[in-house]
Amino acid sequence: MLPSREPEPEPEPEFPTSGSFGFMIMTAPGQEIPRDLAGIRALMASQRSQKQERQRGFEKQRLEWRASQEARELNERRHAALAMAVLACTPTIADAVRRLHRPWSAGPPLRVSPEMVPGLLRVRGADWGASLARHLLRRSGSRIRGAAHWPFTEALMRAVGAGPPDTPAAVAQYVAMWRGNSSLAALLAADPWLDHVVPYLFDDDRVAAAFVTGVAGRNWPPALLELAATGRIDRRTLIAGCLRRLRAGGRKGLLQPYLNLLGQLAPTLDELAEHRQELIGLLTAPMSTVATFAYTALRDLHRVSALHPAALLEITQSMLSRQEKTLVRAHVKWLRTLPLEPVLDGLVVGLFHPVPELAERTLDLIEKGLPTLAEDSRKRLRAELPALDGTVAHRLAGLLGAAPPAPVAVPTRVAEPPAEMPPPLDLGALASELTILFRKGNEDPVRHELLLDGLVRAARGDRAAADRILKPMIPQWTGPWPCVVAAATGSYVSHDTPYRVAEPHPVTRLLERRLTELAERLLKEPPPALLATPATVAGHVDPARVLDLLRKADHDGWQPGHADLTQAILRLPREVDEVVQAGARRLVSPAGRRFAAALATRIEPRTRMEEVGHQPYRSGRGIAIVDPAGLPAELADPLGAVQRINYLRSTAGLALWPMITPSHREVMAAHLQPFVAAAVERGNIASGILTGLANADGPPGPAMWSTMAYALANHRRSVRLAAGDALIALADRPDWDSAGIGAEIGGLAAAGRIVLQRVVQPLTEVLRAGAREAAWQVTSVALPMLLPAGARPGLADLVTLAADAAPGDRQVDLPDLAALATDPRRNRLTEAARWFAARTAGASA
Repeated sequence: MLPSREPEPEPEPEFPTSGSFGFMIMTAPGQEIPRDLAGIRALMASQRSQKQERQRGFEKQRLEWRASQEARELNERRHAALAMAVLACTPTIADAVRRLHRPWSAGPPLRVSPEMVPGLLRVRGADWGASLARHLLRRSGSRIRGAAHWPFTEALMRAVGAGPPDTPAAVAQYVAMWRGNSSLAALLAADPWLDHVVPYLFDDDRVAAAFVTGVAGRNWPPALLELAATGRIDRRTLIAGCLRRLRAGGRKGLLQPYLNLLGQLAPTLDELAEHRQELIGLLTAPMSTVATFAYTALRDLHRVSALHPAALLEITQSMLSRQEKTLVRAHVKWLRTLPLEPVLDGLVVGLFHPVPELAERTLDLIEKGLPTLAEDSRKRLRAELPALDGTVAHRLAGLLGAAPPAPVAVPTRVAEPPAEMPPPLDLGALASELTILFRKGNEDPVRHELLLDGLVRAARGDRAAADRILKPMIPQWTGPWPCVVAAATGSYVSHDTPYRVAEPHPVTRLLERRLTELAERLLKEPPPALLATPATVAGHVDPARVLDLLRKADHDGWQPGHADLTQAILRLPREVDEVVQAGARRLVSPAGRRFAAALATRIEPRTRMEEVGHQPYRSGRGIAIVDPAGLPAELADPLGAVQRINYLRSTAGLALWPMITPSHREVMAAHLQPFVAAAVERGNIASGILTGLANADGPPGPAMWSTMAYALANHRRSVRLAAGDALIALADRPDWDSAGIGAEIGGLAAAGRIVLQRVVQPLTEVLRAGAREAAWQVTSVALPMLLPAGARPGLADLVTLAADAAPGDRQVDLPDLAALATDPRRNRLTEAARWFAARTAGASA
């Protein structure tokens, strides 16, 4: 500590007594400037005092930091002395290795450093050091201990001449080690181990992961470039190694540094000529940047020296099967300069491309080169006609002079009742399902209900067995699930929920209240059964079962939980047998009277869409609002549209929501729509949301139509396909009409809020699955809203899809499409309009 002393006084300045003079005074904001000489003197004295205090503070901080550094250095020397003493005195090498790698629970580890090696070898000898180095090398695969001890291990290996590391784990430690601020290229150039290590950089996954991570990812690529420039490493070795690593595949973060290194090496055509087959193999790489690099290199090689026809065929098959439109278009453009006969089998692949535009571009290429094709090639194309459909099939048949393929018979789809719930879980199955829940989260509504029912059965059965099996599974974190599992074993843990920034959604509160209520009841007296356990995977309860349980409750004198009864009422089917209603009216308990009142009351909630404007990044988005009139508190959200979109709650557990009220699909769609709309361009939503909405009942409305439209246009392909599956299931319902989805898609796409191209793929799957009427309803309503604005990406594909889905038993009237069909211009949109006119005219005739 510094001794306390007063600031030394400074002599007061002497002001002139005559003549003109000026001086500047710095004051704090809001501080008044004195007007007299005495006040100025006092202000300047105060400022000098404050300056001295700041200087003393800075000096104090400097001395404290210096003392801290000296203490740290002293501790390091003490730890080094302790490590030296232990290693010098351990009786065996095995004891030394165990001491270096002992777990934290056994005590602090030894802190060894490369500086200890010379002294240790003087004490124990070179043979002992070589043996210790071999043992440490075998333990170098440990992510924590191996990394901490590697500098010491490497120094020991070099000191005893043990040779370079010969295991991938050890090489990974060698690559990941930080080697100071000096030039890594200079260090590696002088290192005899380098030539042994270089192949590992490209051929071993663990070493590659170390190469692209941390300081190695920053320092090694520039060092390799410098070594290649000086000739220390052969450029061809690096080029071949990068291509091998890219061909091996992996995640983007692992491959991108190798692609960058390959680009910085800028291989010449002579250097790439040795790797033609490797480049052809890279055309199927998942990363589009890798495929682009390989494709560009192959085109450059072909320009210098023509590739073999077999290689061109393989390139065509790979490129026309890719999903990236830019790459497919580029290859089709290149094929216009090549003879088509050798690559015909590759062009057949392009005819089956899932994007209609790309399939038609391939057909345009075939049409241009058809006069030069031999008869065998024409037969080859005719053989593919039965497998093709849509515009491509009819155009190809016309070009070949063959009959168009017969339309595929559309199977009659009938809505099937939802499947029954799986059988109850025994204690072993309960433990297995709990393991999945604690590891992967709670996103399966069927598992959720089976677990709740299984915990009640476990608590009512052999509680000692439940305690023995379930208690070790209770996690350390707090929350409703650990609490309810502990309660089933007869013990108690805190059920505090984790800290939340926002108040949870009312539906989330119902889910949590059910768990909390069940935990309290399991601790006191487990109920005979839960009223809310559904009978089907859609979520509906069996009203007769609920009535029977309430009768037993009246007879035995126990009452069900409030949340359990609330959930059971929300899961009642839309139609309940009159016998059950009559039996409910005879119940006398409060729970029984509430159940009877719910059966006698039928609510049809109202929803609407509300536009949200002037919100950052979210302007112009429609948000579903549900009218809370007549709804229970668990289904009424008091927040307005702006609050809901600006303060979306956590998406955890959303997949459970549709099963909460399976008879009112529109209500749950209104709660889920803001989440689905927010995830259209970023984020993710569970596909179980869409499956649950499809399984539910109730008339659709604007919330359901908007939810489906945003899901069909989601940026993730998996979500779009799940939305298509949901639409297929919905189309089987006798009361379902998809026109509302088409209106939403048309309005959103016309306003630029969704990408129209994304909608085509799931709607195509809907058509192929036999839901022709649903596909037609969507496209026929969306097109009149989109055509007046002119051509846009995906519009021609949507017109083609409408032509394939158009009904053959009634007149079709779309004036805008009829006008486009007579347009003399030739582009994809007018061609699609003519195809639509031809199909619908034939159907009308």
